[in-house]
Amino acid sequence: MSGTRNTAARTAPARRPALVVGAGGLIGRALCERMRAAGTEFVAATRDTPPLVRPDGTPAAALRTAGVVHHLATSVTPGLAETRPEHVAADHETFVRMLDALSTVENPPLVVLTSTGLTVSESGDGLPCAEDAQALPKSAYARAKLALERELLSRAPLVPGMVLRMTNVYGPGHALRGGYGVVAHWLAAAAEGRPLELWGDPDTTRDYLYVDDAAAALAGLGPEAADLPFEVVNIASGEATTLGRLLGVIREVTDRELTVRLRPARGFDQPANLLDVDRAHRFLGWRARTPLAVGLERTWRALTGAGAAR
Repeated sequence: MSGTRNTAARTAPARRPALVVGAGGLIGRALCERMRAAGTEFVAATRDTPPLVRPDGTPAAALRTAGVVHHLATSVTPGLAETRPEHVAADHETFVRMLDALSTVENPPLVVLTSTGLTVSESGDGLPCAEDAQALPKSAYARAKLALERELLSRAPLVPGMVLRMTNVYGPGHALRGGYGVVAHWLAAAAEGRPLELWGDPDTTRDYLYVDDAAAALAGLGPEAADLPFEVVNIASGEATTLGRLLGVIREVTDRELTVRLRPARGFDQPANLLDVDRAHRFLGWRARTPLAVGLERTWRALTGAGAAR
């Protein structure tokens, strides 16, 4: 998958509201907050809102009239993808059903799929991967995300789409889910006086992206993004951080004595997950603004009630 596309101009629709699918999640909440502050019209869809696709397969009004659909909803984590394939299948079916419904719309919205850099950057060589790198998914989670990417991009030009591959997003309100979100798990353990569990090698390298920076990348995309000369863009801080360094910064931020338990690497753990962010800088004018220590301090303060989260 090259991640580039033909740039034949589309007729720009009148400004229509954005639709945030998965508005109750970490990134979805931050995106809605940012758009609300900017006065951007949007519709928030959560598990509790009516289905976006009717039983007959046609799109509900919120889906049909959107200018951009931010698809953030998922029930799959790296850990769950390995043990609960039915969740992977359900996520895939829901996404395909939405795309099929949109294919019946005369002027469909731009669908922005939030994916993961793990689809391409699990090679283990420690180098940042550009968007056109060969897909090398080595885990069930990465394969599931890559399958969603391909479903979306195969619909072009009938349904315009863009994939945002993000690294490890963290921030205030990150729910604790098994096998997912080392920052959330470590900060929660520190707050509760429990040992922090470090799975695998302390030299394992990741890129940690503060949630407000992730939301800013999404909020900057309008229907006109369908005319950009690519379909995939990496969204990351551009800073390589080992688990050992992350632990050190958390010690500084929390100012607490921390006990660490070393655990063996899991099947879905990889030595490095780094993305090249040049395309986001050059074409979207976006870059991460929040240093790791600042983001961790904001997350810690939100968790412990020690001050404002942002």
